[in-house]
Amino acid sequence: MKGFRDIIGQEMSLKHIRDAVRTERAAHAYIFDGEKGMGKKTLAAAFAKALQCEKPVGEREDSDACGICHSCIMADSGSHPDIINVTHEKPGSIGVEEIRTQVVNDVLIKPYSSKRKVYIIPEAHLMTAEAQNALLKTLEEPPSYITIILLADNREILLNTLLSRAVCLPMRAVKAADISGYLEREKGLSPTETGIAVSFARGNLGKAVLLSESEGFTELWEEVRALLIHIREMTDVEISRSASAAGGKKEQRDDYLGLLMLWFRDVLYIKSGGSSEGVVFSGELRETEEAAEHYSFEQLNDIIEAVKTAGSRLRSNVNPDSTFEMLFMTMR
Repeated sequence: MKGFRDIIGQEMSLKHIRDAVRTERAAHAYIFDGEKGMGKKTLAAAFAKALQCEKPVGEREDSDACGICHSCIMADSGSHPDIINVTHEKPGSIGVEEIRTQVVNDVLIKPYSSKRKVYIIPEAHLMTAEAQNALLKTLEEPPSYITIILLADNREILLNTLLSRAVCLPMRAVKAADISGYLEREKGLSPTETGIAVSFARGNLGKAVLLSESEGFTELWEEVRALLIHIREMTDVEISRSASAAGGKKEQRDDYLGLLMLWFRDVLYIKSGGSSEGVVFSGELRETEEAAEHYSFEQLNDIIEAVKTAGSRLRSNVNPDSTFEMLFMTMR
């Protein structure tokens, strides 16, 4: 299991929880707020592990867990009796009985082997109003030894009364350079693959990792790349066939348009005098430069607007085949 030193980004939240561990003044409740993939679970696990570590805080590096004591070993194996991960059966909600059984009633039992008990509630935004109110009663008079960490994709869904009882730590977008470095170092991605993943992820490290590991996304890019290279010589029949193929990718239509948008923005960037270091598709620089010579500024702006229009048409349930065909005609 990772520690503080392995967290990518989230400097402000990380500083707050490091200080909480260092001063041994952890709050009774925290809300880690941010979209899926931003690292809430990783940060919560590292926080819980550090809170329970048996090594004196003054002897640790930057308040992080030591990783070798009995408590850390149990935390890493997922068997720590005083780190409770709350679960729920229904995929779309967390009911009041689940909160009562796993948290409200359980907090009355003192820690088994540590000074405190840490509860982690993933997908806390799924708690029903009754479940939130049950948890609120615990937080109004919490035992001194508990820390509850709620992981929410959107804290605005939670009751204001619950928000007021917790320390809210927003998960910020991770810097592109930090995501790039991680993907190149840990995943061995090429500059082009890294550039695509980073551009699509928009600061979400988890999403970038998923894209980097997706064979389907790689195959999609190869298909889009072939279209972009040959589009200017394609016949009407070939364009119609390609449009039908693109329209049939129901789950990947947005990604298809996203790749087209990134490519033509690269072309416009190069045509405007930008350097090769600034392009996303660095591995296709020659093709990008050729396209920049072929298209005028007006044509490139028309194409970029056409990609945006195609996205709007698809969201409005306009026929996808005809939508892509119109777009490809504009590109040609």
